[in-house]
Amino acid sequence: MPVWRIHVVAMAAGALGALAFAPFYAAPALSIALCVLVWLMDGAMRRHRPARTAFARGWSFAFGHFLSGTYWVGAAFTQVDGALALMPLGVLSLPALLALFWGAACAFATVLWTTDSRRIPVIAASLSVAELARGHLFGGFPWNLAGYAWEAGTAISQMAAFVGIYGLTAFTLLVAAAPATFADSHRGWGARAAPAMIGALLLGLVWGAGQQRLDAAGPVSPRGTGVVVRVVDPGYSQRDKWQEGREWEVFSRYLELTGRPGETEAEIVLWPEGAVPARYPVMPVLLENPDMLEAIGATLGDRVLIMGATRLERDEKEASKVLRYYNSGFVLDGVDGEVNVMQWHDKNRLTPFGEFIPLFDLVSWLDIPTLQQIGAGFTPGDPPTRVVVPGADTALILICYESIFPGLVPRGADRPGWLANISIDAWYGDGAGPYQNDNQSRYRAIEEGLPMARAASGGISSITDAYGRKVVSVGRQGGAVEAALPAALPETINARWGFWLTAALFMLIALLRFAPPGAPARGFRS
Repeated sequence: MPVWRIHVVAMAAGALGALAFAPFYAAPALSIALCVLVWLMDGAMRRHRPARTAFARGWSFAFGHFLSGTYWVGAAFTQVDGALALMPLGVLSLPALLALFWGAACAFATVLWTTDSRRIPVIAASLSVAELARGHLFGGFPWNLAGYAWEAGTAISQMAAFVGIYGLTAFTLLVAAAPATFADSHRGWGARAAPAMIGALLLGLVWGAGQQRLDAAGPVSPRGTGVVVRVVDPGYSQRDKWQEGREWEVFSRYLELTGRPGETEAEIVLWPEGAVPARYPVMPVLLENPDMLEAIGATLGDRVLIMGATRLERDEKEASKVLRYYNSGFVLDGVDGEVNVMQWHDKNRLTPFGEFIPLFDLVSWLDIPTLQQIGAGFTPGDPPTRVVVPGADTALILICYESIFPGLVPRGADRPGWLANISIDAWYGDGAGPYQNDNQSRYRAIEEGLPMARAASGGISSITDAYGRKVVSVGRQGGAVEAALPAALPETINARWGFWLTAALFMLIALLRFAPPGAPARGFRS
């Protein structure tokens, strides 16, 4: 087969595998894709330079996989005037960079590759390490990890309460790649089918344990056991929200959906990240706008509002001079119609090119349009810590991009009582992005055993229990829903021992390579 056709097959297989993620959750597609990758690796081992060939094939596979899974990035370039010409570069460069991790994993896998079923744990372990590296190196981008093929709140997703998303990813890669041995030649059907049968058995055991955990929890109830929380999203697209002169229209819509005291049972209201557009310095940012603060106070009464807004850090000697911009989540306490700023969290994990621009001076000098719309971009804050919420347990505010990173929730004595996730998903357009972000965010609830309230502008807003199940939700059309905040669980095994258990799972999968060999397989010639 010509080399170019092999790479087309690799890209197509990788693209097929992305159907495993939200909103499709077609997990068999990932299994088919990984089987093709194993066969491509078999062929690479027959080349003069197997590691080089494996890198190229692994990169092509991953490029198709990540391109199909993150194509919606292009929607962000339609939301800002002058940025459309940069869409092809933005859409293609992200998967090209992410694919380097999988290419390197495939190249490394050639060192331990075998001609029998032991190559399955080799590819699973190699890709698991690549996914771990992808989630941490150079700031990290743990989007569409293989473990997210299982919808949050379902039985198999409960494994994240024990080994986190990276452990679930390693398990998923192992069982999904196992059927590749069906194509092995010169082996009996028993030997060919054994890995897939073992994988199916493991999958069944994990499903059974997860289902038992959910059955013990009982049905999802909108009544809950805690304080009533209301999540609000007007449903504007990012471009519509930022149209000049619409600031008060957008703001008024938030107030309308929040409702007056007595109109709802909610004691806490959530608005999304960057809720109200503020064209500083033409218009004051929300927390420095007395008219908006007065209107919020009149609407809240004695309730609490958690919302996203821009925070300015000014020069102590020259108040008009802004030193830094922060993308922040605020806790506003309403008392007799007035609002008090209780605490805030400055976003720690900023979105590249959306909230900060690498090499900004060069980009500015070249007059290249950027997606961020305030100053030279935001400054990262400290890692999230719990905040005091009057009338409720302490909360942890996770702002958009932060919610895809496992391990940001403090443990032990600093553990919060619930998670407040505020986000702008309108950047992702009408594609799969908002659904993927919603699913990934709700995995933090499973990992930590904490309920989550999520307000996502242009996305999926919901109240989620500590098992990742939605209690109530409102779709991308916008609106408001409320429910009593579900109860928190005791610290999960993942929260206490997840690092060590995940490391042990990685090691166990890798050690399967050194099990007694089975009959050799000829595999596919490619």
